[in-house]
Amino acid sequence: MPELPEVQTIAADLDELIGGSTIEAATVSFPKIVAGDVDHFLHLVSGAEITKVERLGKWIRFSLAGPLGPAAMLAHLKMTGQFRLGSWPRDHLWPPHVHAAFRLAGRPPETDTLFYHDIRKFGRLRAFEPAELADFLLHLNQGPDPLTVNPSEFHQRLTARKGRLKSVLLDQTIVAGLGNIYVDEGLFAAGLSPMRSAAELTLAETSRLLVETRRILQASIEARGSTTSNYQGLKGGGSFQSLHQVYGQTGRACPRCGAPVEHCIVGGRSTHYCPHCQPKSPVVSA
Repeated sequence: MPELPEVQTIAADLDELIGGSTIEAATVSFPKIVAGDVDHFLHLVSGAEITKVERLGKWIRFSLAGPLGPAAMLAHLKMTGQFRLGSWPRDHLWPPHVHAAFRLAGRPPETDTLFYHDIRKFGRLRAFEPAELADFLLHLNQGPDPLTVNPSEFHQRLTARKGRLKSVLLDQTIVAGLGNIYVDEGLFAAGLSPMRSAAELTLAETSRLLVETRRILQASIEARGSTTSNYQGLKGGGSFQSLHQVYGQTGRACPRCGAPVEHCIVGGRSTHYCPHCQPKSPVVSA
């Protein structure tokens, strides 16, 4: 599933390549890909100008200026969702695994359509009027963004939970945008065990975790994210996977101490860590 750097890259690609375009026609070939009423969705997006595309946690937000006023479309790519540019098929035969298409006015024929492609059909598209969006975001209850959250708030949010640290960091109501890859990498860089209790962390530990996580996220954004399976931006995939220190490195030597990287399941999620560099008990200074 795309995480913060990948979603940031996709949103930036979309904003650069289709920002300012008007959706002159839209179609949905797999209704379940739309959360809510499909007719309402098509009514809000058809004829709307895409004024801005940006990341919202792991969601992609399309700000729209529609014929009846402002609106928004949110997309969550889940495991295999992708946006692609292509040609509106004149025979109405859609490419395989395309479940929604948006024809963009005034573009060359070869890139006049934004396709939503999803092999496993787990992703979702939603469209909102302003009041509907505000209500949805209120109920979504996303936590702050790790790139902008205040260190004190980050500490308070983590230590308010008694669960294991890996699981707490994956909770999108605590902090929004992190997933398996960058939690594993951030915890390794900060020297914290994914099995530690979040509630026992000190301010120094959470501050170190936030600094290291931000450093890794920014480096991954610069590398256009990690392409480990299906992730692709409109301008190509990423290369940060070549810099992973522990994620997907089970059995290989820890780049810091040389001990084998281990694998376990935390909260139902595959987890990679160095047992020597990330001790389960806090290190107490003499």
